[in-house]
Amino acid sequence: MTVLPDPGASRAVLVGTSRYQHLEQLPAVSNNLQALAAHLTGPLSLRLPPRHVTVLENPAAAHTVVSEVRRAAAEATDTLIVYFAGHGLIDPQDTLSLALPHTESGRVETGLPYDWLRQVLLTDSRAERHVVILDCCYSGLALGRMNAASPGLADQASVEGTFLLAAAAETRTALAPVGDTYTAFTGALLDTLSRGIPGGPTLLDLGTIYRHLRRTLGPRGHPVPQARGRNNGAEVALGPNHAVLPDHAVLPDHTAAPDRPARPGRTVRADGKGAGRRHTLIGTACATTLALLAGGGYFIWDQQASQDSKPPAYGIEDSSILRRVKNYKGNKITIGVKKDQPGLSELVDPDRKVFKGFEIDLIEYLLGEIGFQGDIVFEPLFSGERETALKSNDVDLVIASYSATPKREKEVNFSVPYYKTGQSLLMRKSHTREGEVQTWDEKAASRDVALVDMKINRVEDLPDGTDSCTVDSTSSEFMEENPKYKEKFDVQEKEASYKDCIAGLLDEGAVGSYEVISTDDVILAGLAYKYGKNKLVRPIRPFKTEEYAVGMKKGDPALEYLLCRAIKKSITGKSWEKYYNTHLKKIMLGKSANPPDEPSCEKRPSSPAAG
Repeated sequence: MTVLPDPGASRAVLVGTSRYQHLEQLPAVSNNLQALAAHLTGPLSLRLPPRHVTVLENPAAAHTVVSEVRRAAAEATDTLIVYFAGHGLIDPQDTLSLALPHTESGRVETGLPYDWLRQVLLTDSRAERHVVILDCCYSGLALGRMNAASPGLADQASVEGTFLLAAAAETRTALAPVGDTYTAFTGALLDTLSRGIPGGPTLLDLGTIYRHLRRTLGPRGHPVPQARGRNNGAEVALGPNHAVLPDHAVLPDHTAAPDRPARPGRTVRADGKGAGRRHTLIGTACATTLALLAGGGYFIWDQQASQDSKPPAYGIEDSSILRRVKNYKGNKITIGVKKDQPGLSELVDPDRKVFKGFEIDLIEYLLGEIGFQGDIVFEPLFSGERETALKSNDVDLVIASYSATPKREKEVNFSVPYYKTGQSLLMRKSHTREGEVQTWDEKAASRDVALVDMKINRVEDLPDGTDSCTVDSTSSEFMEENPKYKEKFDVQEKEASYKDCIAGLLDEGAVGSYEVISTDDVILAGLAYKYGKNKLVRPIRPFKTEEYAVGMKKGDPALEYLLCRAIKKSITGKSWEKYYNTHLKKIMLGKSANPPDEPSCEKRPSSPAAG
């Protein structure tokens, strides 16, 4: 049943940072605090006595906040509400810190560790219920930790009645549009508490509020809140439903708890064998990405890159792409792609520059996960143009069957891999005309046998000097430089695109036509499917491993981290499999999806190297 807090036995501590010495200002936070305090003490809401609500705006030190929360925790015997709004910081171990006025973007340790507050609630509190509202970056991380394999904030509490609400999915951003009175989530929460929910229950419990916010925030272009709960935590009410109650209706009187001197609180052990307190955690944040709270704070601790025990964090200001994510209105991101690789990335409407394929769907998903809501412009690139386009700022990112190699990493950076493939061959399945054996290729004529009449099961079965077509890619480098294979492939000239290679391979009887095309198996499968049904065959298994990754300019570890988390989510959340089945499964002759291994994003990702 719905539980209504007793105002006489409940306390609230509202903390917010609107002014920062080193970070962007968040003026809306000040309004958040005033409005929420007014709601909690108002005659048409919870009716907490004003002396039971402590407001800490721009606290000077972390111990000030902890002391006030500890005092309130010792006094409350019914419900304790703790609220924070401001910037949030996160390190690679997913430890949340709350940014105070003096917090520096390069120092995670200058914030207030959320774990300090959690420990107060667990060890020093007498309250039967706790409501924790975090309107800051990264509180959505707690959602992912509620799995049994990865204990989260709620699981660490190990108590009944836990409810966790995050403003966005793990890799989406929370918003506080510049000029708005409140931050996006707190504004929607206040609106719900003041106006009510038509057709809802008499009392607005947390479960009802959560479901309503999901329905209202998404259509406005804001991230959709996420939630986890256990037992009866969602039944705690934050006020009456003014949409169904008569005008000026007030809540029923409570039996106020008698004033009692503070006494040591009972300890709730991590194994859950303490008293049955209910902890309700409401995390309203930008989850694992950057905050967009009226300018936003985004921080990642690169422990791997520094031997300092207090290593620097990465700021959003250091990333041109993430600055555009933050200020998405009117901004665009240009993505370098291929236009002639069926299944992966193909230009299907030149007039409108419409592309389709696995890589197109994937990059749109990844950008959405890091919070970009502006325009995405696709720019077709040839293989040899990818590094140059990034370094000259012609494109922001490249997703174009782009293998990450040590040589390329000297010029650009890469995300973790999003696709595994391998180099293979594409050749004719039969002669060009009935009875014709060797006139279609000069090399075949000199050998008195056409390649299609030879038994090719592996690269070693190719005759030396096989006329081969490729483009400027890792495949061509391998064919020219590997001692084991360079005698097999005769690459006279690299074509601009694989479509040109196909034209040469299918050229009817022209001297100088190619005998094979050699590149990645998934590319060859798409070419064979579109241009050479019943004419072309991939005769061998891939003989060299390739891993595709998103290319980016050097010096953007924050973006690398976010892309790592987004790629990881695409793999674990089945989006990757969906895009594969839509675009690649048919051309791969029904081969089941085989995504890359789930990446670890705890530290700055190092770019993968081709095998």
